[in-house]
This record gives sequence, structure tokens and C-alpha cells, in this order.
Amino acid sequence: MRAFHGSRELARQLTPLTPTDAGRIATALRSRGARVAVLLAGAIPFVVYLRTMAPTVYGLDSAELTTGSYVLGIVHAPGSPTFLLLGHLFTWLPVGDVGYRVNLVSVVAAAAAMAFFCAVLLRLLRDPFAATAGAWLLAFTYYFWVSAVAAELYSLQACFLAALIWLSLRWRSEQRPWQLYLFALCFGVGLGNHLSLVFAAPGMVILLRSDDRHALPSIRHLAVAAIWGLLGASVYAYLPLRSHAPLNFARAFGVDVATWQGFWWMVTGQMFSSQMLAVPLAQIPGEIAFFIGRLFSNFIGVSALVGILGVVDGFRQRPDVHLGLATIFAGHLAFVLTYDVVDKEFMLVPTFLIWTIWTTVGCQAIARGVSAWTHGTIAIPVGALLLMMAAGNLAINVNRVDLSDDWSARRRGEDLFAYLPPRAVYVAGWGDVPILDYLQLVEKQRDDVETLNVFLATQPERIRFVEQRLRSGRPVFVAARVEIPNVNANFEYVPACECYRVRPRSTGPEGAAPAASR
Repeated sequence: MRAFHGSRELARQLTPLTPTDAGRIATALRSRGARVAVLLAGAIPFVVYLRTMAPTVYGLDSAELTTGSYVLGIVHAPGSPTFLLLGHLFTWLPVGDVGYRVNLVSVVAAAAAMAFFCAVLLRLLRDPFAATAGAWLLAFTYYFWVSAVAAELYSLQACFLAALIWLSLRWRSEQRPWQLYLFALCFGVGLGNHLSLVFAAPGMVILLRSDDRHALPSIRHLAVAAIWGLLGASVYAYLPLRSHAPLNFARAFGVDVATWQGFWWMVTGQMFSSQMLAVPLAQIPGEIAFFIGRLFSNFIGVSALVGILGVVDGFRQRPDVHLGLATIFAGHLAFVLTYDVVDKEFMLVPTFLIWTIWTTVGCQAIARGVSAWTHGTIAIPVGALLLMMAAGNLAINVNRVDLSDDWSARRRGEDLFAYLPPRAVYVAGWGDVPILDYLQLVEKQRDDVETLNVFLATQPERIRFVEQRLRSGRPVFVAARVEIPNVNANFEYVPACECYRVRPRSTGPEGAAPAASR
């Protein structure tokens, strides 16, 4: 009987597959390959980012976001509640200091962005190897990588954008209501990280158009999606709920976010109203040249050029999809190029994400062209082309972005606190004050020191602030004389703190150098 069953099993294995069986097996293999591709697309960058991540709190906005996450405060407009809430969860991790833990938000978000981005490429290329290599190409570009190694908004923004594009492409072909609802929820929560996501909305509408033009979502589905979107955007209720937090940038401007006027002032970015759309029309060609330069440097030239081919081939193959992508690209680029801030190049990550899609499409067009030209005698794997580009970016950028031994921000803050005398007042900008806020509010150091971030006060307000402290007898220090140019006082440069001691003018003529005492 055992021999009979064995013979029957052997006969079953030797029976030719039917077309249905072959199709089922092929689908299973593709699904398994897609899962492996998505896993590798996120896992390898995660390991690299973790290895090159800042070991403690970093400077500037990163320190501000870290402190805001820990104390559940309100940072600069529009407040970024999604990042702060997520960052607060990470502060409970039992590893490193608080700075290290919040830096992990960017690492995890960037790795997740690569997984979603790979899923997008799988839908466009139908090639797991190429999709994984394309994700790695983006992962190891300079601007994306540098956004992943310290607490910042841009890697999480890229994660939301990649997830939204993936959901849009799924909705186009499958039309399942949950996809539309999840898209709306994701969009709402994503706005809570960075409001510039709103500039992607017109492109998203184009992407959401079904491949079947007659299959439109019902009014009920749209209404439910709108509810989910509002639910996601309700993360901004965080602002009035945390208006009494110890860190509140709106309060420094005299704005109460617990009122409707104050809330609207914050979420519409009125803190930066003078810089929005502030680039004159005559300077726009220069701004475009600035972007082209950053695009070529980010993609090491070659893959940037391949992206041009991808734009042309993409519009030829799937015009609706690439029109949507181009609209997202143009909307975000217009926002950045007309925004008059010095660090705008780091805001270009969403445009680089879209450009990487076009680079992968361009590589596919090259492979297809070579095969047609040689009548199939030469076959170039698309994934191999993308993998070479990714490896080039990895090799060139690793030393440029590696922050694994960068303790500079923490040391600067600790050196200042080690020097400043009791009850000192320190006036400085974004380079120093956020790290001092972190040391005071997170690590409970030197609560006797009072700081003023010059960004949060007009020049007359700074002068009044300094003169009042001087009259009260408190020792006053300033990072740079230009911060309070008209104050009635003398400045003494102090090498020990790389700052100036401010003394009442009666102590001597300006420019005199009394003993560098505390």
C-alpha cells in the first residue's frame, strides 16, 4: 500500500502543469519576490542609517524637535504634531540618551519610506530586483541620507509621500474602498508632519483617477474618505491642548494657540509669512539653476540625466500616472524655490523622490532600447544599472553624511553652560539656543540660565530684553554683536565661550577689553 501511494505521488509530480496551475505558481512567486524586495529595500538602508546616525542630540532644528518631542511642546510653525507625538513615543525606548532616541525616528521613517518606495516601483516596473535597487539609489543620495541620520521632518515626509503614491497606484487598478480611506487618513496625518504635503494634493488627485475611467468612487465612499482625512488632520488638536507646555514658540510671539486666531496663525505658518513667496520674480531663473545644480549633485550627474529619459518614456508609456507625478514634483518645487530661507535645499527631498522614479523608468527604457537594437542578443538587467548607481552614491556619500562620531552640538552646549556664571543671560540664534533648551528641559541642566532666541524677538525687543537684564545686574552674554547692534552697552569678546560679554557702557569705552572675568 505504501508503494502504491508513493507511485501515485510520483505520478502526480510528473504530470505536466495546467495553465491555471502555472499561473497560480507564477503569481505566488511574484508575490514572494515582491515581499522580499520590499523587505530588503527597507532593511539594508536601515542598517546603514543606524550605523551613520548621530549618537546624541544634533543641532539647529534637530535639537528643537528633540526637545519638543520630549516635553510635548510646540515648535516652530506649523508645529509638526505628528513628528512630536511619534518622537515622544521613541523617547521611551531603553537605548541611548533622548537625543539618540528621537534621531531614531528619522532612521525608522527613512527605512519605511524605502519600503513604500520599493512598492511604488514594483507597480511601475514589475521587476523586484529593479525596484529594490531603485529604492537603494534614492536611499543613498546625499540629501535623502542626510535627512535620515538626525531628528528632522524630511524623512518622515518622504515616508508619507511614498505611502500615498503607493496607495494611489493601488486604488487606480483595484478600486477597493479601504485603499481610498487609508489614503485619506495617511494624507491627514502627513499634513501634521509637514504642511507642504498640501502642494502634492493636485498631483494626488490625478494619480487617484482609475485606469477604468467609468469606475468613479461613489459619493458615499468620498464622504467616508473625507471623514478619515479629517480624522487624520485632527492631530493638529495637539496645539491648543499643549499651549501651556514649557517649550512653546508661539507664546514667544505673543500668540495663544488655544484661541482660534492663534491656532490659525500657527498652522498657516504666519511665523514665516515674510519668507513665503518672498523670492522676487527676477530671481526665479537663478533659483531654477540652484535646483538643477542640487539635482545633479544629489544624483552624481549620471542618474540625473537618466531621469530626463525617464520623464520622456514615462509620459509615452503611462501619461496619466506621470502627469500626476510631475504635478507633485512641480507643486513642491514651486513652494521651495519661492521660499526665502537659507536651508531650502534640504526641503527638496520630495522632488528627489519623484526624480528617482523617473531614473528607474529611464534605466528600463535604456535596457529595452539596447535589447531592441541588438535584436535580443544583449540583455541589460535594469536592476544591475540601478544597483551600480546606488553603489556609487553609497561610496561617495558615506563619509559626507556620517554623523556617528559627531558630538559637536552637545559639546557646544555643555561648554557654554560650563562657562556661563550663575543667573547668566545668553542671547543667540538657532545655532546655540535649541541645544541649550535641550540641556535645560530634557537633561535638567542649568535652569538658572535664561536664554533668548533672537529669531523669536524683533530687534527692539532684543535690545529691551538685554538692557532690562543689565539693569537688574545679571551677567549678559551674546553670540554675536549684530544680534543687538544698538544696545547701550560695551562688548567684550570672550574666547572661552566664543561669545561676547555685554557690560553697561559706564564700565569703559566700547572696544575696551577688561579682564575676562565671569
